Amino acid sequence: MNKEKDILICVKTYPEYSAKYTETVCTAGILKDTKRLIRLYPITYRYLGGDMKFEKYQWITAIIEKNPKDSRPESYKVRLDSIRLGPSVDASGNWKERKYWVLTEQNVFNSLEDLLAAQNMHGTSLGLIRIKEMIKFEIAEKSKQEIEEAESKKKKIMDQLAMFEVKKDLELLPFRFSLHFSCNDSKCRSHRSSILDWEFGELFRKVKGRQNWRELIQRKVDQIVASNRDIYLFMGNMVGHPRAFSVLGFFWPKKERQYKLF
Repeated sequence: MNKEKDILICVKTYPEYSAKYTETVCTAGILKDTKRLIRLYPITYRYLGGDMKFEKYQWITAIIEKNPKDSRPESYKVRLDSIRLGPSVDASGNWKERKYWVLTEQNVFNSLEDLLAAQNMHGTSLGLIRIKEMIKFEIAEKSKQEIEEAESKKKKIMDQLAMFEVKKDLELLPFRFSLHFSCNDSKCRSHRSSILDWEFGELFRKVKGRQNWRELIQRKVDQIVASNRDIYLFMGNMVGHPRAFSVLGFFWPKKERQYKLF
């Protein structure tokens, strides 16, 4: 059943080519009426009209329905022509309003271990975890085979005829970004997860021509995981790999001061 819902957009991943939709972006947000995380997929974000092109932490109103082809409980299809833009939630006041919507009991897990347990029991495929420590941010070059396969897929999709659609070139990323981190859990033996956040892809595209581009990306990571920040990761899995969770985005408000009562 189609229903019109208000959703606070929190996550956008770097676009991927799709044989069916040309190009898709995995998007996640918070339902206003329940404060629960949902996934909106597929969204051909770069092909949306300007009056429908939402930003992160912006409210949208749209008609959505449970995706019948996706068993993940958080996955919904959105009627793209129904999207209406609402106000943005800025980061003033130590992200106070953002935290009100995002950091709820049903969305936040103590650790990736707990999120994996929820996936095993309930099929949970989206959640936030608060990390204990960032061990290392890693940039690894993709293999020649990976790059060739991605280029081949891109060529096939770009060569397909499409009525009423001018296809937009998408720069494929030759590097993989990943985060090695530990959780606030005695069971944790640390994790490595790929980072799919669109902002990292855009940052790479912006600085790739500079000699110190790796350092510039590392600076952004250091800014996120600074000692004065509480660091949460938006984690999500894929239909075909339900036990493999990737970092879809970061939530990094400043730590609140703890005042002594006496």
